[in-house]
Amino acid sequence: MNKTNARLLLAAVFMARGTSFLFSKTLLRDLTPMGILAVRFVCAFLVLGALFHRKLLRCSRASLRGGIILGVLYTVCMAFEMYGLRLVDTGVSALIENMAIVLVPIFTAITARAWPNRKTMVCAALAVIGVGFLSRTQGHSPNAALGILLVVLAAVTYAFCILATERVSRDGDPVAIGIIQLGTMGALSLAASLCMGGFSLPQTGHQWLMMMLLVLLCSCFGFAFQPLGQKYLPAEEAAVLTVLNPVTASVMGILIAGESMSVSKAIGYLLILIALVLYNLHASRRAS
Repeated sequence: MNKTNARLLLAAVFMARGTSFLFSKTLLRDLTPMGILAVRFVCAFLVLGALFHRKLLRCSRASLRGGIILGVLYTVCMAFEMYGLRLVDTGVSALIENMAIVLVPIFTAITARAWPNRKTMVCAALAVIGVGFLSRTQGHSPNAALGILLVVLAAVTYAFCILATERVSRDGDPVAIGIIQLGTMGALSLAASLCMGGFSLPQTGHQWLMMMLLVLLCSCFGFAFQPLGQKYLPAEEAAVLTVLNPVTASVMGILIAGESMSVSKAIGYLLILIALVLYNLHASRRAS
């Protein structure tokens, strides 16, 4: 796979992942966060395991280890996301979480014991100010501040997930890593759900429809094929493409879920999107 195909694959992956916010928000009306994650990822693991069972049987230790590492990290990230999503709008949640785009180069610079470049810091500052404006729009929720905090923690964890995916996908089979990742997420989410006593299966046809969209579109495709795309791209370039995730979630939230658009929310959206676009231009210029 060349870099162009890898970019197209990751673009489709992040758009598919962006739809998950609306589907999850709908299911959260009747089901618990960890229960949703358990059903979603166990089903996704079973589907992909049946399709690619030969890869699983022949997977190397590196693939097994990489899949488990990513599964643990993404379980933490998704738990923060789901509990935060209960308290804030889908578009707000998606935009804040995807601050990971500007967090990745900051974490990379810290690891290298260097200061991030000026443009990265400007983008990070714009994104943080944007989060401030978005937090003002969530007054309809009694626990809005907690929801914003949880989604910010999801963004921090997501940045680590992107960095870890780049590293482990180079040492093993990306497809096997993705499937093992889903299995790990399903097992951990199921264990957490059972321990908290809130596990239940979807009951209505509409709930099952939302769940199957999460399983097939957002998980089987959205999660399992991200390691394949990132195998051929550096972490920072992959992070740039995640801008498609919040754009997809925001548009669906407004057009389908009927989420309101206030002046403060518009300013917050604009600031974060400007930060993402600025960083996108900077990263593309540097890559050239």
